Amino acid sequence: MTSRTDAPEGFLSIRSLTKRYGDFVAVDTLDLEVPKGELVAFLGPSGCGKTTSLRMIAGLVPATSGRIVVGGSDLTEVATHRRDMGLVFQSYALFPHMSVARNVAFGLEMRKVDKGEIARRVKEAIALVHLTGKEEHRPGQLSGGQQQRVALARALVIRPSILLLDEPLSNLDAKLRDEMRNEIRDIQKRLGITAIFVTHDQVEALTMCDKVVVMNQGRLEQLGTPVELYEAPKTAFVASFVGRSNRLTAVARNGAAEFAGQRIAAPAGLEGPVQVMIRPHRLGLSPASPAATDPARQQVTGTVARAIFAGDILQYDVDVGGQIVSVELATRGGESVIEPGRPVTLSWRPQDIFVYGAAA
Repeated sequence: MTSRTDAPEGFLSIRSLTKRYGDFVAVDTLDLEVPKGELVAFLGPSGCGKTTSLRMIAGLVPATSGRIVVGGSDLTEVATHRRDMGLVFQSYALFPHMSVARNVAFGLEMRKVDKGEIARRVKEAIALVHLTGKEEHRPGQLSGGQQQRVALARALVIRPSILLLDEPLSNLDAKLRDEMRNEIRDIQKRLGITAIFVTHDQVEALTMCDKVVVMNQGRLEQLGTPVELYEAPKTAFVASFVGRSNRLTAVARNGAAEFAGQRIAAPAGLEGPVQVMIRPHRLGLSPASPAATDPARQQVTGTVARAIFAGDILQYDVDVGGQIVSVELATRGGESVIEPGRPVTLSWRPQDIFVYGAAA
């Protein structure tokens, strides 16, 4: 039996959720509110606690403490099969001896749904994932992308209150990942289903999801929209994990960090060694000597240490006062590459640079 509680702010409410294995804390007091109909990514490196969090939500792993509330009902102690959640795993977990239709129907059969209703809902689910005509195929006759569609249909056919996806695209090649990213997002929006998507791939998180939970060492590092995380990372970890960033060292004094002769605004209270971070594509590069001061930009001089042509971008590694700064410039065709050893000027807008404490 589920128990009612005061209606939470979110449809899915995670309250001080914690998982310990002996002295090791896998998930540390996670608090999260997920509104109905949103797709939220749990993003972070291996071992950060994102999959453990999802497995606790699903009931596959018991929580050490904390609560999981869905639609006002506390499900913390409820068995997995009674939580009304659809699960899609990295490994697909299909039954190899069953047809596509039987795989999709399995959850409904276990719930003893009427056969006529099963047939109708299976047909709808298979059409939803664009596999009409493959009903009698077995998983071994399907491509990886098609198998993942079957797993998605199987999760959706039971009409779950929440869809949980655990790195479902990591076994696919790059092209299939792109296709399935779009398909999963389109289906989720069309059905208006609440979903949690676990991934270590920042591109998946940023392109698919309404909100992103960045996790690090079992804790929630930052929660926000993709734009908020990318443009306003609150910690050095988020700035480096979400997107690419140069991580440079500087010294902060009297509200400013000094880097290669430039004074950069620093958060109040920061003094001494700090980290200065800026994304490579937000830097401008010129082979000329420093131009007249532009009040909208800051600039420093350096020497090209390495030039790399990568098709759509031209990457320069520039030595600035003994620190290497990477710059990424979009190619347009016909560019001349600046050779290593040549002096250059780097410039940036003040709002594109972040300053964090040295231990952040």
